[in-house]
Amino acid sequence: MYKMIILDLDGTLLNDYKKISEENINLIKRAYEEKGILSVIATGRPLGYVNEICDLYGNCFANYIIACNGAIIKDSKANQYIHKVTFTNEEVLNLRNIFLQENADYMMLYTDEQVIIEAEDSKRLENSDNNLGNKQTKIDNIENVVNNSNLTKLLCLIGGNVSALENIIKKINTLKEIESSVICHYLCKTEGGTFESKYIDIMKKGCSKKNAIQILADKLGLRQEEIIVMGDGGNDISMFECAGLKIAMANAEPYLKEKADFVTTSNNDSGVAKAIQKFILDGDEKK
Repeated sequence: MYKMIILDLDGTLLNDYKKISEENINLIKRAYEEKGILSVIATGRPLGYVNEICDLYGNCFANYIIACNGAIIKDSKANQYIHKVTFTNEEVLNLRNIFLQENADYMMLYTDEQVIIEAEDSKRLENSDNNLGNKQTKIDNIENVVNNSNLTKLLCLIGGNVSALENIIKKINTLKEIESSVICHYLCKTEGGTFESKYIDIMKKGCSKKNAIQILADKLGLRQEEIIVMGDGGNDISMFECAGLKIAMANAEPYLKEKADFVTTSNNDSGVAKAIQKFILDGDEKK
């Protein structure tokens, strides 16, 4: 019997306009109210953004949040961190040097509640302004912030063309305490147009959604076979390793679909709700 659903945000729970459909919300509520199943967001996005979603939908989601690609696990009801992994100043500055060497488009530094962005061309991000939460700051040099503040540094993200990102990944692989995701795809539609980008998440070694889910599952006394995971992209691969049921979206990357037990409809067609209906409310345990 399933007891917890782990939900990625971008490309999974959120549609391309970065909204959650009413159908998704209603089925998440029904899963909890009728079956007692907890839904937990697990995302590369910063904590502040997830807090806004949880505040908006109340007890629709469990009290637990996995943010910054697993660098944070927070018990929001108790207002306590279960797990937190941070970069040193030196590590962030090393990553910035690599970012500059490869002439990538932008670098983001995620803190507890804020996203700090350095971009070679600010116009490159003009259509993404509303999609990182309300707490973001664009600056000319991340180094100045790192050297002159006590911000908690949780996750770095670098966006650019595939060639630059491949070179960055090679350089990161030579570092002892840091690792990156595979190249991911970000898509957002707004009234101002469509923003698309390739990017990589960069974390402390061992920091992943998978590790965070395992820590949370241990805390809650849940076994792997009791966990459903839904995702679409590169930083969701590790999550599949700790799931009893692996569900990919129709819009997911091909390599994720290959690892999935089931492929639901797309993020623009309330694929989360369709999967909940099939496997929880209809009780279909078949994979």
